[in-house]
Amino acid sequence: MEFVKRRGFSSTSPWRAGEEEVSDTKRRDWASLTPPLLLAVLRRLDSLEDFFAFRGVCRAWRSAGAPSVDALAGQSPLLLLTRFPSYTEAFFDLPRRRLYRFRLPWSVHSRRSLAFVPGGHLVTATHSPKSKILLWNIFTQSQIRLPTAPLPFRRVLLSSNPVTAGHHCVVLLFSKGGSLIQYSRIGDSLWTIRDSDPSIADMIFFRDGNLYALTATMQLLVADLSADRDFHPLRNGSAAAPAPASAHYEQFLAEAGGDMLVLCHRFQRGFDVFRWDFKRGRWVEALDLGGRAVFLGSTGFAGSIATGTGLGIRGDCIYYVGRRKDAWYVFSMEEQTIEVLSPDSPGLLKGESAMETVWVLPSLC
Repeated sequence: MEFVKRRGFSSTSPWRAGEEEVSDTKRRDWASLTPPLLLAVLRRLDSLEDFFAFRGVCRAWRSAGAPSVDALAGQSPLLLLTRFPSYTEAFFDLPRRRLYRFRLPWSVHSRRSLAFVPGGHLVTATHSPKSKILLWNIFTQSQIRLPTAPLPFRRVLLSSNPVTAGHHCVVLLFSKGGSLIQYSRIGDSLWTIRDSDPSIADMIFFRDGNLYALTATMQLLVADLSADRDFHPLRNGSAAAPAPASAHYEQFLAEAGGDMLVLCHRFQRGFDVFRWDFKRGRWVEALDLGGRAVFLGSTGFAGSIATGTGLGIRGDCIYYVGRRKDAWYVFSMEEQTIEVLSPDSPGLLKGESAMETVWVLPSLC
């Protein structure tokens, strides 16, 4: 992996090119910074370029800069876009409107990037049928190979960080609108296939460790895959949704600030948003996102982050993508408006494409 480097710096040295060699004493002073001070510095770094430069200073700094939620808290959201005509992938920094060079150990003709998941892993797969799935860590370049998927799929979910959770991490494959799901645990050699019945509009692993599913009628179902249980409604999960599902183009399950949400896409008119009330067992209208920003990729929920960091990410907004490879959209819940944005960078694939557009949120690692 290679990022564009700032003039006078390299990924392995923090010192400016051409400057006199600093004394060993000063170097020792920098190397002796305590872990809390190093973490304070890391939290102020808001680009992966600076993050990798920090890790290249010395072994102590590299250790302090191990990818974690604390170390990456200040990192801004990125989009993984496709270059043309090379069909290689590149990171686009939203707040800075900068394109980073990014080398993947495969081409998009042989593999497709599907999602960015806990622990800093990019989920990639060969094309159907019988896709070979790989989890590739963008920070350490370590790899986790999964069994070949027996059925086609479009959406990938992970229950937890695959490195720290190990065999307890569940990987789930499904296609929105279908009833068949495939799941496997890290280290397994086969997938388990289950018919959810009824068909599923979307699914999400929530903070309690359970898998929740949304039907086309906005009924919320739950299943604990660790116990291989069937899906079942939540209380009176058939409680009427505040708006008919037929009025919406598509529904997405999401999470923001500990709340489970359903984002009902009204196509060119934005979103209706509802929050699940666990006490009353029904959906209630949500007028804001608690100041957070929610990100939707080509196939579903990618994550939510707190705003107010000065990076240009707006609170109470839904950032989402469509089939166009050269644009993304920002829906403001407060203003009920949609803003269309584009990278304005030469050499990127433009127009409509079936290839997924992936949000990369380092601060959630």
